[in-house]
Amino acid sequence: MIHRVTFRAFVASTEDDGKVREALSLFVPPESMSTTRTLGHYGNEILILSTSLRKKEGLKFFGRLREILPQREMERLRRELDLRVDDECNLHFRLDKQAAYQGLARLTDSGDAIMVSAHLESYPARRERALLVAGDLL
Repeated sequence: MIHRVTFRAFVASTEDDGKVREALSLFVPPESMSTTRTLGHYGNEILILSTSLRKKEGLKFFGRLREILPQREMERLRRELDLRVDDECNLHFRLDKQAAYQGLARLTDSGDAIMVSAHLESYPARRERALLVAGDLL
């Protein structure tokens, strides 16, 4: 059902990267995170924390998400599947970084987020089939 689930969070120079790592660790093992350093538009350093979970670990993430994401937000994800699944069979959504640091899972539309992209297995690889797979996951 899942090839991989990719997580990415940006750490601004004004943020504590330890806190962002802790927020991300609500969903992924801390030892799996990789760090990339880049410069922002004004020359400020930005860290990008990222990791991927493959197949079974990705399924475990969705199991955990179903447990800790409030029901109304899970329903929102289901309602918005048509907007969140792209033509390459990826399901995209954002989780609130600040809430995750407090041990809570919340959806957000903000840029201050943990970006999640799940590449869904669908044979044949078609968006319509990926929508069914995403519905089963959620």
